[in-house]
Amino acid sequence: MPYRGRILAVGIVLLFNIIRYFYYHQYLALPFNWTFFILTAIFLSIAWWGGKQFDKAKYLSERDPLTGTYNRRIVEQYFYNAAKICDIKKQSLGVIMLDLNKFKEVNDEYGHHKGDELLVQVAAALNKFVGKHDLVARWGGDEFVVLVDNMKEKSADDYVTELQRAITLESVENFPNVEASVGYAIYPQHGKSFQKLIQEADAYMYQDKKDK
Repeated sequence: MPYRGRILAVGIVLLFNIIRYFYYHQYLALPFNWTFFILTAIFLSIAWWGGKQFDKAKYLSERDPLTGTYNRRIVEQYFYNAAKICDIKKQSLGVIMLDLNKFKEVNDEYGHHKGDELLVQVAAALNKFVGKHDLVARWGGDEFVVLVDNMKEKSADDYVTELQRAITLESVENFPNVEASVGYAIYPQHGKSFQKLIQEADAYMYQDKKDK
């Protein structure tokens, strides 16, 4: 969870207390009292607590509560911001859809808590695999979306193969039969709207699932 809210709140309180000190004890020449530090400590504690609540609320509004990956609202927002940058730099953006095979069998055989464990494990594998400018989001159920910065069409198949291998290797000990079907679309070659690219990637993914 980020600290931005806490840092901002504490910074504002510190600035306020510096101004308060100079105004009362320098400008008005009032005698300095040690209670200044007590009040400052109280203000800072309140600011830290308030900033923490803001950080927590912001984190929960952007993240999937189970896997910690981004949610659908954020991935769409991120896409349009990234697409603008791609237009300026004349680059591309990959939209990958990923669906776990035999996920229902895992839930039926081991229980839903094991299914949740698998989703967390897959999310961790995806975050470990992708680059620092990429984004991983849980689309719903056992589906994930990955936005890949400057993904090239000629190397997309190799990237997808490596991604599938990374997930399989991460889950081989606890879930040896779990694999993933993956489809992709590339902005702007395959479409310029997020919905269009998701449809293209989804169709590709289900074709991959049928071929297995």
